[in-house]
Amino acid sequence: MLILAVATALLAPTVTCLALNVTNTTSIRQAATTLAQGLFAYHNPASTIGQFTLPEPWYWWLSGSAWTALIDYTAYTNDTAYIPAIHSALSQNLGPDNDFVPASQAGWEANDDQVYWVYAALTALEYNFPALPCDSTNSSCQTTSWLAVATNAFEDFVTRWSNNSLTCAGGLKWQYNPSATGNGWNYKNSVSNGGFFQLSSRLARYTGNTTYADWADKIWNWSADIGLISPSFHVFDGTSDADGANCSSLNHEEWSYNLAAYLHGAANMYAYNVNITSATPSHNTNIVTDFWESAAHSFITTANSTFFSPFPNATGIMYEPQCEPKGICNTDQTSFKGSLAGWMAKSAVLVPSLRADVTGLLRTSASGAVEACSGLGNGSCGTKWYVGGYDGATGLGQELGGLDVVLGLLAGEAPGLQFG
Repeated sequence: MLILAVATALLAPTVTCLALNVTNTTSIRQAATTLAQGLFAYHNPASTIGQFTLPEPWYWWLSGSAWTALIDYTAYTNDTAYIPAIHSALSQNLGPDNDFVPASQAGWEANDDQVYWVYAALTALEYNFPALPCDSTNSSCQTTSWLAVATNAFEDFVTRWSNNSLTCAGGLKWQYNPSATGNGWNYKNSVSNGGFFQLSSRLARYTGNTTYADWADKIWNWSADIGLISPSFHVFDGTSDADGANCSSLNHEEWSYNLAAYLHGAANMYAYNVNITSATPSHNTNIVTDFWESAAHSFITTANSTFFSPFPNATGIMYEPQCEPKGICNTDQTSFKGSLAGWMAKSAVLVPSLRADVTGLLRTSASGAVEACSGLGNGSCGTKWYVGGYDGATGLGQELGGLDVVLGLLAGEAPGLQFG
């Protein structure tokens, strides 16, 4: 880990002070540009799978999350510098079926890994990001359009849900290959099912297709019935079907990205139903719309009480309670609250009644994050945003989290999330 910290510190841009005025768009964009440079410095240009510099290959999903952040950055700032690298990385990872199941990840890629790359395609779709370049065998580009890629992945998850429904009356397993490495074949987790819910709801909102909305409803109901989503809108990590358990007990750990996945799905379902009402005024969806708006608000309330304000003098600053207080966050976990920041911001774009609460939480968190991005004399980001400076921890997850929370302040200024 020490070798990695030194190497990544050398890669980071030369920045001694990062300033941020959370109410000034120019200041926010300048900070985002600096943080994007810091994140991109982790990109491994020699990688043939679009990977960032990481300790082990099983953090491939985190590279997908980083590319999604750079798509957001491009949409929010109109800085086109990263488009060629984004295109290259996403093209390299499409796989033969154009669904982000590349041969390079065979044997260990899980549902949650795949969906974090699919988020990149969804984000590109929603912000009208330039399409992937055509090649001689795909002159129309239809098979690799952002919508086609997202739809292909959706069909993967539908098939796997059916295959996994022999236990627990549904739900995706963590792993989709029973012979894959790791222990995820018997674990039905929130990050996978929340990812499928979010994918379905985002496709429903974008396309207006009821098939996707029906699947979003189905995944939501299953998640609530099993208990992954509690009545008070806490989201627990997962449940097991091992040895006949049939999802009868829960792993009650709470991670910010699990709640965030369901939050953004709920916000998209709200927007989907609002759009139906607008397109067909005689179609009364007020009850359904009110449900999803209420769910989004409840998630924000629970997020605020669970993932913010670790100490009385750090009110409104985001943190990861499962690992940050003890300083034990691993490479994955350092990035989780970046997902929460980004999806909170986009949810507030889709559900306007969220904006005041979300903006306040993002501003306090971004201010703390910028103070934490002051390490090693080159602006490296730390893990803890509530200590008033750099905490000595450096890595891709920290850079990604810092960028995501600052970008969140720009989501309302960005081009609106588009429809098909």
